[in-house]
Amino acid sequence: MSKAIWSNKAAAFFRFDPLSLKLISRSTNDVYRCLQDGKPIILRVSERHLAAVDAELEWIFYLYTHGLDVSLPIKGHDDRYSLFIQNKDSNSFTTITAFEMVRGKCPDPHDPSLWGPNLFNKWGETMGKMHHASTTFVPKKGKRDEWHRLQINNPFLHQGKYVLLVERMRSLEKVISTLPKDRGSYGFVHYDLHPYNFFIHNGELSIFDFDDCLYAWFALDIAIAAVHASWVGCPKHNRQSKNEFSRVFLDSFMTGYSTAHSLEPFWIKQIPMFMDYRNISSYFWWLNNWNGDEDMLSEHQRDVIDYAVQLIETGKCFDGCDIQV
Repeated sequence: MSKAIWSNKAAAFFRFDPLSLKLISRSTNDVYRCLQDGKPIILRVSERHLAAVDAELEWIFYLYTHGLDVSLPIKGHDDRYSLFIQNKDSNSFTTITAFEMVRGKCPDPHDPSLWGPNLFNKWGETMGKMHHASTTFVPKKGKRDEWHRLQINNPFLHQGKYVLLVERMRSLEKVISTLPKDRGSYGFVHYDLHPYNFFIHNGELSIFDFDDCLYAWFALDIAIAAVHASWVGCPKHNRQSKNEFSRVFLDSFMTGYSTAHSLEPFWIKQIPMFMDYRNISSYFWWLNNWNGDEDMLSEHQRDVIDYAVQLIETGKCFDGCDIQV
């Protein structure tokens, strides 16, 4: 849905200045910064059903009541938190939600005060608190997805060397789908708690962007943090360095995590496998709408695809995942 259709309706609903809208992120949804009574807020424009958004917002408030510093939703007209706009000319729709701006600074691998073992420990403690809260969370309204096998509908990914990527994905999904689910290891998780989805304020983490939240294994949520930490903060981009970094990261992370939630050793041992899964699934995120033209891929994208194929052909996991915990 075009900005012209929803912007004025959203401005009236959330009482912000439509002229202040500034796009700050575009991925699975569009995220804007705008001004409400002169103060900055975040506006998210998505194509999620209201039921899914309701479950997400209930989860955010639940975390807040359990002592987590999170970006809280902002109430709009008629005490509702989301604006749902149906496109009369098609079956499409838009769900718009506003959130408070969190305080603090983004993690920075180049700044020792904003990166390193102390941060990793606090990151782990924060996720541990979230997972512990998840063990008692029962949504009263709304519905959120559970982890499921990824649909790969792009025909260009089912031919040539890309078939190996799909096969690797399916082999890991087969293993994951057999894993047990219990309240101590499976529940509502953030599913994208990477270094650009939290700020650091007075030594604590302020969490935002819960758009990917779903029901999944806690070990998978941990693995996602570890993979993104390696991508962002490993000082050298080679296999040995990434494996060493992952060990250091997880050692500090799990030390903090264990202060808030206890995870059985079986699940801790699954973290490298889940990290491998996150690595391979990322390819399908950015290749989802690829048109099959190799020239449309950047040189970096072509290089990482070729490297992934090389790893798969030799039976190796991805860099950073060849570890034991």
